[in-house]
Order: sequence, then structure tokens, then C-alpha cells
Amino acid sequence: MPRKPFVGGNWKCNGTIASGTELAETLKNGSVMYKNAVEVVICPVAPQINMLSKIFKRSPLNVGAQNFSKDAEGAFTGEITASMLKDVGVNWSLIGHSERRTKYGETDEICAAKVEKAQEAKLSIIFCIGELLEEREKEETDAVNKRMLDAVIPKITDWSKVVIAYEPVWAIGTGKVATPDQAQDAHAAIRKMLPEAAAEKVRILYGGSVTTDNCKELIGKEDIDGFLVGGASLKPTFTDIITACVPVKPLTKPEFRKVSSIEPEQRGVSFYGKVLKAAESAGEDASTVVVGDETATVTLRVRGDRASTCEVGKVMRVQNAKVIMVKGFIQVQIDKWAALALSDVEIGEVNTKKDISGVEYELTST
Repeated sequence: MPRKPFVGGNWKCNGTIASGTELAETLKNGSVMYKNAVEVVICPVAPQINMLSKIFKRSPLNVGAQNFSKDAEGAFTGEITASMLKDVGVNWSLIGHSERRTKYGETDEICAAKVEKAQEAKLSIIFCIGELLEEREKEETDAVNKRMLDAVIPKITDWSKVVIAYEPVWAIGTGKVATPDQAQDAHAAIRKMLPEAAAEKVRILYGGSVTTDNCKELIGKEDIDGFLVGGASLKPTFTDIITACVPVKPLTKPEFRKVSSIEPEQRGVSFYGKVLKAAESAGEDASTVVVGDETATVTLRVRGDRASTCEVGKVMRVQNAKVIMVKGFIQVQIDKWAALALSDVEIGEVNTKKDISGVEYELTST
């Protein structure tokens, strides 16, 4: 069974009640674009957990904590335990983030103790691992990740409550990012480090300067199951990163609908299709490419050098398209770099009452 995509938002030590409320409402409204196709957990500062829990009620968004104590309840002033988080309805928490490790001295042993407490409390965790720049330069990435995992694996009895986040420390908040191939290599190696019974089920996230510009290529890699996002999760465009993770669906029977308006615009439209006709110049640094299968075709308007990747016979995956309306017809706009060129289509019976959020694509019939 395919692993369900997962995206975590780590707000770190940022925000006020006012700014947190505004952002949470925006993210909640944006969740109609992906609904339950992606599991999403937002980790705000502790004082905002209750507020976000109320805002996210009846939405696909979940609230998590950024930290909790390695100890049980007792004389530990200022600490919050795993069981206390569960008691107030929080089902997720980060463990082992590099900032906790490097700035607050949380060792592998402390992280292991926290994992044990989380498992006892049935608290799900996003367990963070990743190497420093000097460790990357010494080609110690796999060794560092294995050391961090080996410390906690013996403490885990329920892998369904564990998500792993690979965050190369040199890429966190620096604007630098591992190439998709570098990230895939690290994720594949991490999967091999896990117990055989859990390896194919556990979701492994990439974290490290994830943006709307690089997320689509990263999520296309086999062993990258989503993202743990820091600074970019504090922006309304965080929804675009989440939507990029929506699994694509293959082309089936095309549908054509005519409607009077679309509000709001719909996102998350995705499909596969084989390139049937090579790119042809359309002027203004744009080309048209015919993509489809035996059921229907689409004509993509592709900008820049992306057209060079559209080789005849190659299967294309179009993700995160935006549905808009043009001259009364639903049209699919392929993100920021392409749009469908539609031909006139004879419209038969029109169901104007149908929820247009269910439209997966609009195609030109063959």
C-alpha cells in the first residue's frame, strides 16, 4: 500500500496570538485544495496549541508540539510531559530537531528517552535526524543518521506512531538545499537502516529550506514521503507545498463541464500522460506539448527549457495544477510554468450542481 504523504510545519519560536490566528485561518481555508490526501501537522509555540486546536477542528489539519520532557511527571519545573500533551488532545510532537540537539544539548540518549516516553503515552512523533556540514564534507551522512536511529530503534514498539524527518543541518534556514538526488540517496539509505517489518511503511520526510520552487521535484523521488518545513510554514504559500504532495491519479475517461463561475479557484489537479507530440514553439519563450493516452489528450503550454524534457514516449506527471474558468469552460493551468491550450468541445448535458472541486482534469477529446 502506498505511503500517505505527510507534511509537518515547524513554526519554531515565532508568532503571536494575532499572527498565529490569521495564519491558521488561512491554512485551514487552503486545506480544501488537498483535503485528506495529505496528512498535515502544524507545530506552533506551546501557548498557541490550544488556539490552533480549536481553529483546526473539523479540518484535515492537526496540531503538534515542538518539544516535551524526557522525564515523567514530578519535580521538574517548566517541563511538559508526553502524557500531558495527550491529555489535552495533542497527538504529535517533534523529537531530536537539530536546534534542540545543538543549542540545548539534547544527546542521542536524551532523544531515546523521549521516544520511550512518547511510545508509553501513545504519542506520535516526528523524529529528526541529519548531519552537519563538516560531516557531509567528510562523507559521514549515513554514519550520522545510523547513529541517531540506532539510539532510538530499541525504544520503538509501535512504528505506526513514528515519522522520520531527514534534515541536513547545513540546509536548515540557509537557503541551501540538498539536490533531489542527494536527498533521495539519503532517504533510501535511511530506509535500509530501519527494521525490515517497518522499512516500507515508515514515512521519511525531507527538511531543509523546502520552498514552493523545489518541493515538486523533491516529492517526485521514490523515498521522499513529504516534508518538514520551517520558515516556509509561516507563510500562506505553505499550502502550495502541501498540495504538491497530493498523489497523482492516472488519466481515465475525460469529462467536460460548463459552469458559470468558480470560487474559489481549485488547486491540486494532477494527472499522468505520455508525450505524444514533440514540443513546438508557441512564441514568447513558450512551447506546446501534446500529452495523453488512448482516452484523451491535453495540450500543455510549457515555458522555458522545461519543454526540452518532454520527449516523445516519455510519461509526464503534471502536479499541483490550478482549475480556473475561461469563457465558461473549466481549464487547467499547470502551476506557474504552463497552461492547457483548449480546443472547442461540444457540450452535452451539463450538471451545474456538481461540486467542481471533484474535477481532476479537463482534456481535449481525441
